[in-house]
Amino acid sequence: MTISGFFYRSAFVLTALIMPHTLRAQWFGSRSEQINTLRMIVAGDWERPPVIDMTTNETIEFSFDEMSHQYHRYTCYLQHCDSQWEPSDILESDYLDGFNDQPIDDWQNSLNTTFDYTHYRLTVPNSQIRLKISGNYRLSIREDGQEVAYFRFCLSEGRSLISAKVNGNTDIDSYDSHQQLDLAINYGSLTVRDPSKELYTVIMQNLRTDNMVTNPTPTYDAGNRLSYEHSSQLIFPAGNEFRRFEAVNMYDFNLNVDRISFHDPFYHATLMQDTRRHAYKFDYDHNGRYLIRYNQASDSDTEADYLFVHFNLASDRLTGGKLYIYGHFTGGNLTSRYQMEYNDIENCYQASILLKQGAYDYQYLWVPDGASAAQTKPAEGDWYESKNDYLILLYYRQRGSRYDRLISAFPIASPYAP
Repeated sequence: MTISGFFYRSAFVLTALIMPHTLRAQWFGSRSEQINTLRMIVAGDWERPPVIDMTTNETIEFSFDEMSHQYHRYTCYLQHCDSQWEPSDILESDYLDGFNDQPIDDWQNSLNTTFDYTHYRLTVPNSQIRLKISGNYRLSIREDGQEVAYFRFCLSEGRSLISAKVNGNTDIDSYDSHQQLDLAINYGSLTVRDPSKELYTVIMQNLRTDNMVTNPTPTYDAGNRLSYEHSSQLIFPAGNEFRRFEAVNMYDFNLNVDRISFHDPFYHATLMQDTRRHAYKFDYDHNGRYLIRYNQASDSDTEADYLFVHFNLASDRLTGGKLYIYGHFTGGNLTSRYQMEYNDIENCYQASILLKQGAYDYQYLWVPDGASAAQTKPAEGDWYESKNDYLILLYYRQRGSRYDRLISAFPIASPYAP
């Protein structure tokens, strides 16, 4: 078998995204080996979390690539979900103004790329689909009635009910390896008889779903205000700054790329060898985000090429778990596609992932055997100075209601990095 044939076959084994083995909801995923580069962009801003404000005219764009030039008739199906991402017990007409299962008509073939692909795009809301109520939504991409991919996003009522701050002086260490959130919810504008049953809170760090905190217990309940101060449930390992690489041109210098080579018929990018971190490393990262970009293209969505990106982390073999690559491009999935394998000859962890040209943030997460939450400490270390993004979601189900409203979404960043 030729080297190009080997990499071709390996890549599509990797591209087949096995559905998550954890109970946490992932932001997106694919059930087809042909679907790649799933993205959600809110109001044209690639750095925004997948939360749109229903009180504005914001839209969210969903896109993905199908790895051929053959047209596929994909349809989209929207489902309202509760705060735990289970389908809500309401009628479609209760949450949707328009018709479900509409075909995705916005598509375009790639141009002058080694990998043929077709770029599909859908914007919500649009002239045929409008969402009527707040909450969690699941967008299913289907072909012939079968799901091939999915996205999860949130529609918020935009209420200003949450205040929060991030502190490096936690209840388990002082400006060392953790960050703690102090949080307050002012719900006086709502009719709430039993906050423990009618309000539900979710807190995420860098959009990670494996270690998100759900419905922590308030430390104070002062009438119409819930306070979460010095809560042990809201202490997060701080991690380190994300590592970065750019592959925006096949023939020029690229950040953190050792070399780009062409093994007929595909390109390969070998990253600089990473090492396990034993100190805080400042960088101007984007906390896991990624941007599709080919710097000579007029339209990167269809002119950016695909290449095999080879990651390698110098390390002794770690025991009792598995090592994964994480960034927003993974959708929060800790699956075999992003798992590192140990090379005993090179004394390093390695993985090859088929990615579209662009700028990527990533880090290495360790998942102990039997656990669903990953750890940053083994490969990245935990340092209170790390700049992290936190997202707080507040859901409300009034007594007698049949669905969970998302009444407030509050993003906040830790303030420590210079």
